[in-house]
Amino acid sequence: MILTVRILLFCLFMLSLAKGQDIKSDTLHVLQLIEAAREKQQQGLSDAAEHDFRQAGKLAEQLKFDRGLLMYAGHYCVLLYSQVRYEEAMKMAQLQLEVSKRMNDKQRMGYAYNNISLQYQAQGKLRQAAASLMKALEISSGIENPSSRDLSDRRKYYNNLSSLLLDMNDLEKGKDYALKALEVAKQLQDTLATGWSLVNVLVAEAMAGELADAEKHGLQLLEIGQSQKDIEMELKAYINLSDIYRRQKRYPLALKTYQSALDLLGKAPPGNEVYILSGISSVYKDMAQYAQANTYFDRALALAELELAKPQLIELYLSGAEIKEGMGNHREALRLRKQYEQINDSLRNQETHHTIQELEVKYQASEKEKALAARDLEIAEQRSKLERMNKWIIMAVALVAILTVLLIAGRLINQQKRKTAASEQANRLLEAQLKGEETERARTARELHDGVASILSAAKLHINAGKGGDAASNALIGELIETAVQEVRNISHNLAPETVLNEGFAQAVQEFCRRVNHPGLQLECYVVGELPALDKNTELILYRIIQEAVTNTIKHAEATESIVQLVGDGSRLSITIEDNGTGFDLQQVKQTGIGLQNLSSRIHLLRGSHEIHSAPGEGTSIYIDIDTAQHSRTSPEMPYLG
Repeated sequence: MILTVRILLFCLFMLSLAKGQDIKSDTLHVLQLIEAAREKQQQGLSDAAEHDFRQAGKLAEQLKFDRGLLMYAGHYCVLLYSQVRYEEAMKMAQLQLEVSKRMNDKQRMGYAYNNISLQYQAQGKLRQAAASLMKALEISSGIENPSSRDLSDRRKYYNNLSSLLLDMNDLEKGKDYALKALEVAKQLQDTLATGWSLVNVLVAEAMAGELADAEKHGLQLLEIGQSQKDIEMELKAYINLSDIYRRQKRYPLALKTYQSALDLLGKAPPGNEVYILSGISSVYKDMAQYAQANTYFDRALALAELELAKPQLIELYLSGAEIKEGMGNHREALRLRKQYEQINDSLRNQETHHTIQELEVKYQASEKEKALAARDLEIAEQRSKLERMNKWIIMAVALVAILTVLLIAGRLINQQKRKTAASEQANRLLEAQLKGEETERARTARELHDGVASILSAAKLHINAGKGGDAASNALIGELIETAVQEVRNISHNLAPETVLNEGFAQAVQEFCRRVNHPGLQLECYVVGELPALDKNTELILYRIIQEAVTNTIKHAEATESIVQLVGDGSRLSITIEDNGTGFDLQQVKQTGIGLQNLSSRIHLLRGSHEIHSAPGEGTSIYIDIDTAQHSRTSPEMPYLG
């Protein structure tokens, strides 16, 4: 009987240990795989990056870890798009949209629609691309108080819509949206964003024949790229300036500028060589040096059919046909011109079909207007008689309606003002309460450290210095006093976390976890990515949230293992606190638990969101998500997530 009980206890211990290991490693491993894949992608190790992405996606699906699945789909979509694997990239963009809808994450829904639009555009399906991109813009425009990150997203959508319209040869609208993107970039005071917005502005001007303006903006783009040490932007400036010089018939300068672009190829990301080669071939073609033009064209065509999207092949095929014809190779010229016409007709047919639909709608509306006009002629005399009688009635009804609307609107506005004022007052009271608590904690900590701890230390010194009495008793008393001193110091550190104030949030949390860790509870702290910079008040509130959650684990959960995980993703800070303890009935605790109410109030004060998952016997998981843009010390521009 005793042996059976021991075996059962051992099995339970092993199950508990395995569960704790899962809690610590699974979701963290997904994020680590994605981060490793991104680093390998930046290093040009595409195959290794793809392997890590797929492992991360598979594990995220098994765990039903939506945040990890969303990050996997977005970043993997970017890799596939760069490799001209548009069908596979489309599946990832659609998965990104599906998960973001499930999470009701509007911002990442916009990212997904943008990525879907890019795949349609690359395949030449420009109408579908425009429809998806407009959905992204609708989401962005629906944000009432956009943050810097929201405005940065909107700028990117404007810029992408500009590129799409330029592919459709709609120069006026293409330039309009490029200027809108440039305006947002200047509003954000983002130099790099200003540079990337300038690209479409100068392209639209060059296509429209506004070469002086295009050259001015091209030189401005080059200056930004060089000052910011952005090789890709500098390369883009050289390529566009070379094309502008070609259009101005300044052929030597165009070739010299293309050579500057060639010199940068080794330092720039792949995918730019085809534009340089095709540009040089166009310069030699315009100079009627067809043999040299043909050499560069053949090299460009071999790369273009592997790297370029369908809309970007049109001008290359047309230029190649002219080069082959200049060399007398009429058969090859005919083949290239047919390829040009096939793609160009495909895009033009889509536009024509759309135009016909618009004409049909206008025609039907016109026919309805004619029928209404004929009917109006028949009843005109009757209406003129009735108008005199109805005039005052209509005016009276309109006046009553206006007054009613104004009254209702006034009440609604007053109600909203009262709600807003009540919410602001509640936040001020909560802030004052938290500030008072921190002041009292700091005062208590100083008194414990400077008063009680000092007295105990002095007592210990006097006992050790005493010559009389039992030496063993004196030693025991000294040990007890030393324990009391250490306990007072721990309480003092917990009440006034100097590490938060002096060395930063992450260091404070790690130091707290180290102090709490003991043989009965293995508490580990993980920091993933670069945490955003926060103001001290926000750091202190977040520290108290983690401290209270961990304290509840120690007091009530009977857990043996727990983790605290901090994840930085641009301007977002995600906090996960998990344990393998006894858990609790979440609905029951929500009704009676003051601790959960305090947790919710503090997170609400930071305008964050949180989720709590727990059940008896299944441990507890707390997920906290904070958009730190409004709490940061410097409010940096966040990178776009694909």
